[in-house]
Amino acid sequence: MTGILRSMLRSRRSFRQIFSFRCLLLFLQFAPTTGAACGLPVCDIQAEIRVFEDKGQGYRFQYISKLRSSFSKEKDEQKLNNLLSFAKEAIAVISRLKDEDYVLREAKSLKDQTLFSLLQWVWRDCERLGNAYGQLAGEAQRYAALDFFLRKVPEFRSEELIKNLVCFAQSAEKSSRLAGDPEYIARHALSLASALSMQFLEVYNGWEGVFRLTHIDGPLNEELEKLKLILFSSGGELGIVAAIAHPTFPPMVFQNVSFQGAAQNLVSRQSFASQVPSVIELKFNESFTEVSGWILEPVLLEKTFFTAVRTIRVSAATERPCSDEQFTGQYRTVLADHDGIFSLQKIGSGQYAGAFSTGGGEFRLAFAFGRYNTATGRVSFVNMQTSVPLVWRLTAELNDQNRCQLTGWGLSSFNSVAYPMLLRKIVPEN
Repeated sequence: MTGILRSMLRSRRSFRQIFSFRCLLLFLQFAPTTGAACGLPVCDIQAEIRVFEDKGQGYRFQYISKLRSSFSKEKDEQKLNNLLSFAKEAIAVISRLKDEDYVLREAKSLKDQTLFSLLQWVWRDCERLGNAYGQLAGEAQRYAALDFFLRKVPEFRSEELIKNLVCFAQSAEKSSRLAGDPEYIARHALSLASALSMQFLEVYNGWEGVFRLTHIDGPLNEELEKLKLILFSSGGELGIVAAIAHPTFPPMVFQNVSFQGAAQNLVSRQSFASQVPSVIELKFNESFTEVSGWILEPVLLEKTFFTAVRTIRVSAATERPCSDEQFTGQYRTVLADHDGIFSLQKIGSGQYAGAFSTGGGEFRLAFAFGRYNTATGRVSFVNMQTSVPLVWRLTAELNDQNRCQLTGWGLSSFNSVAYPMLLRKIVPEN
């Protein structure tokens, strides 16, 4: 009896060993090479493709699924390029073998996941970003790619990177329209281009300001001394604003101006009203002291060419910016010969509202849109009471008494007026 029991126990141990061995073989059958030997997800892509051709669709699906889960958070460029090359080969084989749809979807998902990771973490040149965007499988992925960069815009500090991303955003808008994506995705691409163009101002300081026109086609050429090109960042939804303004004629105002190919080339297709020209293009020299450009009349599609030279340079940045707490409060200033108080308060992250009023309250100017960058001291306050923007472009800087002081320019796109500003912080008496 004892011998029978021992034999049974040996048989049970043998069964467990055989079962465990078969499980291990099953796991290894569907587990991709993780690159222990070569450091890549798939060491020999062509060899694995040959295995793919000999195996069934179940093997192919499991292999690809394992790759997706194992490298879903991968950021290494070499590994991601390896995954992308393999995914493309796998898609071709699966299509040729006529696997069921779920296998092909998994292979396309691996390709899409890898492209998205390369787009997010690795590629930063316009051409590869644009190509990756065009290859993403669906509108949800394309929107997510745009949204990823839009949320990271405040972190970008490299001029070259920003210019490449602006180029990508403009390419993405065209790709989405060609793909038949919903309109909101193309608009999201334009929003990204606008936000990046504004961020460029945080990096490349000093090209906002006022330019005097030296030539413009047509009868307005007789009013050259009074015609001004005003260029500034709103700091908000209007993006960069360009306006050709005159003291008495209606202004031509364009919002969300963005870079086109190079930092010195700016373009906008968004004017404030349909009765004004719908497109403006500006080309500056290297130092942003001279500009040539044209505006397009939307009905007859006629271009009006003009040139201008800089008269006022707005530089809004300092090495001694005020803290958020130092920035808020009340300031004493003079506006159009009116002594008054400018009060500002924080209404959100980096967002402020302000109002100027004289002592008797006979004159009041409200600013619902305010932005302040505590890293650079750059301030924007926008007033829209005339339906086109009046902006205060200021610098919040600590003075010799360690008090916050605002200096800069008021720029009106309504009547071409530009005026210097100085606002001194009012310190409450103890």
